[in-house]
Amino acid sequence: MEINNKENNHGTILKTIQIILCVAYVVFMSIQVIVIYNTGTAARATDPRAQIYTSEIAENALLKGLPVLIAAIVVTVIAAVLGIRNKENLFNDPAIVRDLIVSHVKEPTAEMKAERLKQKKLHFGGWAGFTLSMIPIVMYMTNSNNFARADQQGLEQVLLSMILFILPWTLIGIGILAVAFILKDKSVKKEIEFAKSCEKKEVEKQPAKKHSKAVMIVRCALLIISVIFIILGINNGGANAVLTKAITLCTECVGLG
Repeated sequence: MEINNKENNHGTILKTIQIILCVAYVVFMSIQVIVIYNTGTAARATDPRAQIYTSEIAENALLKGLPVLIAAIVVTVIAAVLGIRNKENLFNDPAIVRDLIVSHVKEPTAEMKAERLKQKKLHFGGWAGFTLSMIPIVMYMTNSNNFARADQQGLEQVLLSMILFILPWTLIGIGILAVAFILKDKSVKKEIEFAKSCEKKEVEKQPAKKHSKAVMIVRCALLIISVIFIILGINNGGANAVLTKAITLCTECVGLG
């Protein structure tokens, strides 16, 4: 119990740190954007040719927030390695149910192995698709030409163009990831069904436990002896004596005697 409490405490601490770091990174980068805009606007007041957003300014802002981002990634990796997950809804996770059932199967079938391989491919494929969909966003954000137009078009137009470019790719990445995990859950449920049927077959194949001949002989002998003594007791009037004593005892208990 103490070990489980410690694991829960460690998980809570890591998840709290992860949330704080992620929120801190978002807030920090939002502040950097505002600071860059205010600084660029002030510089443009004295020099109309000054640019608000450049690749150097964006790089400096990213480097300032990089330690927080790295810390958040490290905490996430540690949580994944330690297997920290939602302890309150463990059995709502098909993967955990699958592992519990499969642990009772001595030899996984070919269907179970195929489903497990399919799950791995879907897992890595989903994350690979999500990562690939993020590449155009990174290329867009690191291209200074996309932000240099703020001089002619204004900041609002540049931000709108950025959102219109980033949003579709983000939705594509999330969609790929969602489809991959939905298919993975279906594959996990199939593996659970295969494991259940395999476990049932293994139970049916197990031979019924047979008692040794010595035990059966002793039981039969005791049964025969018991029947003989019951018959002897009835013949010598013992049953009537027991019945009489029982009636007398009951009447005395209730005060009738």
